[in-house]
Amino acid sequence: MNHAELEQLYKQCESTMTDAERTAAYAAGEEVDHIPYNILANEEAFASIFGYTTAQLRDDPKAHIDIIRRRQEEYGLTGLAAGLGLRAVGTAVGSKPIYPEVGIDRIGEHVIHSVNELGKIIDNDPFTNPFYLSILERGRILKDAFPDMGIGTSVTGPISAVANIIPIDTLLRESRKNPGPVHELLDFAVYHSISFVKMFVKEFGPTGYMVADPVACAGILSVKQFEDLAMPGLKKLMDGVTAELGTKPVLHICGKTKPLWKLFPELPIVGFSVDNCENLAEAKEGFGDKLALIGNVPPVDVMLLGSIDDVIESCKDCLRMGADSPNGYTLDVGCQVPIGTPADNMKAFIYAAKTFGSGARKGALPKGLVA
Repeated sequence: MNHAELEQLYKQCESTMTDAERTAAYAAGEEVDHIPYNILANEEAFASIFGYTTAQLRDDPKAHIDIIRRRQEEYGLTGLAAGLGLRAVGTAVGSKPIYPEVGIDRIGEHVIHSVNELGKIIDNDPFTNPFYLSILERGRILKDAFPDMGIGTSVTGPISAVANIIPIDTLLRESRKNPGPVHELLDFAVYHSISFVKMFVKEFGPTGYMVADPVACAGILSVKQFEDLAMPGLKKLMDGVTAELGTKPVLHICGKTKPLWKLFPELPIVGFSVDNCENLAEAKEGFGDKLALIGNVPPVDVMLLGSIDDVIESCKDCLRMGADSPNGYTLDVGCQVPIGTPADNMKAFIYAAKTFGSGARKGALPKGLVA
């Protein structure tokens, strides 16, 4: 399929339900116009499509507003966010981030290099922290510009949050030698995240949310380390945030997670976002009767580097593997969609979701796929 053919087909595939109507009906087991879909963490990619740098998206509210407006007008994607990114807690308590002109931020210098240095940050008050307040202020600006759009939030799992306070190799080494302060540091990160959500709720009210914990993957933690280090903090975080927001989260962990799947139903979550390096059909077999599934179109090999046809076929493959999950399925990318993803591939994803995911109902393959 070429650009002109895609444009013609894209204009013909319209939604007949709002996102809220579709979500409610699908959850109730009713047939909906098409499968629920999402393009995970897409603002940086859309900034590039619309001619903005990542720095402009981050630093200029007017640019951010224009990106959201055009994303809605040209792609039909709505929704605002004011949440804690992966580096947020670390940045808030003193780690030094690096912000590229184009690209994803990273930590250049951790605020502590030993768990015995916890005293340097323990008195940091999240409720007056200027970094958290700046996130909420950007949310207010966006909400004022788009009063009819819902605004959601997100938090980072404790392992990933702490990995931006102290180097992860140091944390894991000291977890064997000095576990008490390690758990104290994890609890500190959980406290900051819950405190931020309290401020969010006061400003915007309750909403759905996602927990992202990429450092807690099976490529970094053993199953025992996940049980000992990640599970207690995730439970505390999710229980605390759910008490504020009134809804359980979706969990996303990048990378290999299959060895950990048996543990996920013990967490207070409603769904799991499956990275593309794992098999969606196996995830459905593993816990599809317990959790909703999200994913897992490859963000790099398909969305960034693939053709229009590659994107469509990958979406169809994911629908075949996941759409009949007993607790529901949302078509999505396996992880954050990369900067530089072509505009045509974004449209191809949406076209595939609406066309081959048409006539969707929880627990069944969509009619558009089997017709």
